[in-house]
Amino acid sequence: MTLHSSAARTTPVGDEIACGSERHVYLLPEAPDRLLKVMRAKHLRAIEGCDDRTWRGWLRIRKAHALFRREQRAWSDAMLRASVRDAWPPLSGIAGLGLTPSGLGEVVERIVDAEGQTAPTLADLLHAPLSAEMLTALNAFVAALYDWHIPAYDLGPKNILWEDTTGRFVLVDGFGDRSVLPLKTWIRRLNDRRLDRAFAETAQKCPLTWNPRTRAFEQGARPATQ
Repeated sequence: MTLHSSAARTTPVGDEIACGSERHVYLLPEAPDRLLKVMRAKHLRAIEGCDDRTWRGWLRIRKAHALFRREQRAWSDAMLRASVRDAWPPLSGIAGLGLTPSGLGEVVERIVDAEGQTAPTLADLLHAPLSAEMLTALNAFVAALYDWHIPAYDLGPKNILWEDTTGRFVLVDGFGDRSVLPLKTWIRRLNDRRLDRAFAETAQKCPLTWNPRTRAFEQGARPATQ
């Protein structure tokens, strides 16, 4: 896979497999174990004609790609922890940045199943009750996000994938500190509180109950309050 050369915008782009509110996600033909995330057109239009040599232009460019920058910072911090833990963080890997015909792209690890297809999300798996083993793996993922001090703001079931080869869940989107002053990155207690809220929000989107005392999911949705 070409990430840079004397010609600009050379990273090859394959089929689109997902489109969120902020980015398009593409396959990479030359790297089946990678995906490419590209900002949506609304962000690219905001920087048309920007001059990066000016303060205002550079600020607009940084703002348009703030999502990439947040993720890269969170991934970098996680890998610093990995260097002393000799373990892998509960995140999909980030391989770098590349220029594409659709703008700057972030090259990320593609989480796949045993057949090499894109791995199922937690939302996919929740069409049926989770097995005891799968629920244990989900709560191990929950504990890992706290333990690794991962700043995360969107822990929706579609952002959590099942990595079949390792038997664990992995967060592929919705992480990184969104604050101008990244207090959650600096202060573990503040980040833990944000994770508490994010997991409680996740439980509202799926047939699971979030137990705030144990910081774990349990089978069955909590009955609605009368």
